[in-house]
Amino acid sequence: MQASPDESDRPVDTPGPFPQASALELCELTQSLVVADEASAIAALELAARAGGADAALFVSVIPDGDHGWYRSMAALNADWGHRALRRLHSGTCTWLAHVARSSEPLLVKLEGDEGDAAFDGDGPDRHAQRAVWLIPAPSPRESDVLGLLMLAGRSEPQLEPTHRLMPAYRALALGFADWFQRRGRDELIRSAHLTERDLELLRHESMGHGSKRIGAALDTEPKTIDCRFHRLNMRLGVANRREAVRLCQRYGLL
Repeated sequence: MQASPDESDRPVDTPGPFPQASALELCELTQSLVVADEASAIAALELAARAGGADAALFVSVIPDGDHGWYRSMAALNADWGHRALRRLHSGTCTWLAHVARSSEPLLVKLEGDEGDAAFDGDGPDRHAQRAVWLIPAPSPRESDVLGLLMLAGRSEPQLEPTHRLMPAYRALALGFADWFQRRGRDELIRSAHLTERDLELLRHESMGHGSKRIGAALDTEPKTIDCRFHRLNMRLGVANRREAVRLCQRYGLL
């Protein structure tokens, strides 16, 4: 039987336009985060997750604090999965954040049995099937200690193939979300501590290892005045000393 012209002319095993269109869409979503409010950022995360074939998505920004850390997160498509993933990150046995701390490379993790059940809802026949999660780190600038992690989850590795195919765009998106969280934290810090450019000038000197005497000479001010200014600044920032003040402002890209 002879194939019809339409069938004979159709390319074999040629990818359709979906990967290219999705890559363009992801680039646009990343750019949109520069001016996005919270609702728009969540919508961007949802669109990105769908484009990657995921059932659920979560971005986490973690500020290390001893054995625990401070978590800020954003979930899309499946809030229950987001809550469970956060609990997993908090558990002492989870190695996902350890991977983010030592590597910028994406990692596909597979969960089976009870682990998979903890990650997804449902009592259907696939309840005990393998689950797959792409962990996409968002490396922090050298001065910051914040860990960023984008997680895209599905019921199988093949389901997340679009994520794998578009990984460069998803890595850029992870960085975009990390920047978004950093900007929000920076704005909140400036408002709550009433930071001024004069305050940041002091902290820049401190970050370069300058003492009060040298700072005073540079600003044409008495060293004891510099000490008083640092004392008041530390109180507004809620830190114990000027070194912690520098670390806090570096965390949010102010220095």
